[in-house]
This record gives sequence, C-alpha cells and structure tokens, in this order.
Amino acid sequence: MHRDVTGMNTYNYGEALYWDARYIQEAAAGSFDWYQRYSALRPFVRKYVPTSSRILMVGCGNAVMSEDMVKDGYEEIINIDISSVAIDMMRRKYEHLPQLEYMQMDVRDMSFFVDESFDSVIDKGTLDSLMCGAGAPISAAQMLGEVSRLLKPGGIYMLVTIHLKIKLVLQLFPLNFLQLKCHDMPNCYL
Repeated sequence: MHRDVTGMNTYNYGEALYWDARYIQEAAAGSFDWYQRYSALRPFVRKYVPTSSRILMVGCGNAVMSEDMVKDGYEEIINIDISSVAIDMMRRKYEHLPQLEYMQMDVRDMSFFVDESFDSVIDKGTLDSLMCGAGAPISAAQMLGEVSRLLKPGGIYMLVTIHLKIKLVLQLFPLNFLQLKCHDMPNCYL
C-alpha cells in the first residue's frame, strides 16, 4: 500500500494518517526510540515504576522500549498508538511475549479503559507530538485528562520530553499526580 505523504507536515502529528504513512515509508529502517533508549532511562523507570506495575505505554510507535522493559522484569505493558500500521507491526513482532499487548488507540480518547486502570503511564514524546500539531492546547488537555483518569491514586505519569516549558503546561491541568519531579537527561537524540 502506498500513500502520498507530500502533504504531511508537523501539523499532522495528531493524525493517524500522518503516522501510518510515516511507518509505511520508514518500515525498512526498523525500530526507532524517540529521545532515549530504555538503557538510558532505566535508572528513572526502576526508581519510580515497580516491575509488578500495570503500565500503559502511550504512543509506543515501533520502539523497543517495552521489549527491553520485559527483559528487565516488567510483567504487564499495554502499548497504544494512533497508527494501526505501527500496532500491526508490533503485534506481529511481539506475539511471543505475553507481557506485551498492542492496541490501536488515540491518547485523546482512551475510553476503552476504565478509570484508575494503571499504576503507571509512560510517555516518550507523545505529548510533545501533540504540542506540535494543530489544536495543541485542546489535544494536550484531552490527553492529560485521560492520563489522569487512567492512573490509580498515587500512580506515576513518566513523561520524557524535550520541551523545557512542559512543567508549566502540566501545572495548568487539574491532574491527580501528587508530585512533579524533573530530571535532565544528557545526550538526548531525536
């Protein structure tokens, strides 16, 4: 299947069509982890997210972070992405790992899940992506509202971002996050 991606730009980051076209176009390149691989994030993930946690990985794309977390002892990771192309690829790739589940879903509407379903939500660039697109404030509010709804009391929202002002954005929303901790990561890459 071939799709014309000439009209795609950063303003389409919140749209499935953009990501489907991108994953089709870049299929031969293999997996890609935005910003950091699990090995660099491991000290933070291990500090804040117990291995027995029920984890929601939002905007999983074709990254290997969830696989690496399972190798490190994590027991249940639900991976979602707006791209059906990415989800189909990842389902096939990891059908042998029962700890990983892949679902096509928009982070702005995760009504499939009941309230307080997860101990932790991990976001590696998904909020950043929405912040670059058309309707950014509304998209961000929808996503963060859903993350807040899905986290159990005391749950952890781990956000890996390159936006320096994201802390200010997070403070604008009435979220059930009890505390906000920021850590600088050296050698971040895109």
